[in-house]
Amino acid sequence: MKDISTGINYFNNADFYLAHDFFEGMWADCNREDRKFFQGLIQVSVGCYHLTCNNYSGALNQLNKGILKLNDYLPSYYNLDLADLKNKINCLIKELESYFSNPSNEIDVGKIPTIKFN
Repeated sequence: MKDISTGINYFNNADFYLAHDFFEGMWADCNREDRKFFQGLIQVSVGCYHLTCNNYSGALNQLNKGILKLNDYLPSYYNLDLADLKNKINCLIKELESYFSNPSNEIDVGKIPTIKFN
């Protein structure tokens, strides 16, 4: 199996499309216990990609789905600090939800978190 740090580097460098592709490749090769984990990383990556394209509805949908899957692997999995990622993505989700209540501003994509290793 590939080294997950490559996908994390793509994500942390805001290349969410490549991160998505990389995690999808890992998902295709992983064991059954890891499938939901990689699906979660794929969905979070896609959500962040949508966010950078100002597709706030798609971002909210994918971020919610991704975090829900990653909840099963908290607080850490593959040496990733998933608890930190979840907290920061949840802040983005709240900002997106409030945007739909009052769409006066664009969402600051600078608030997209990085994924940290433990």
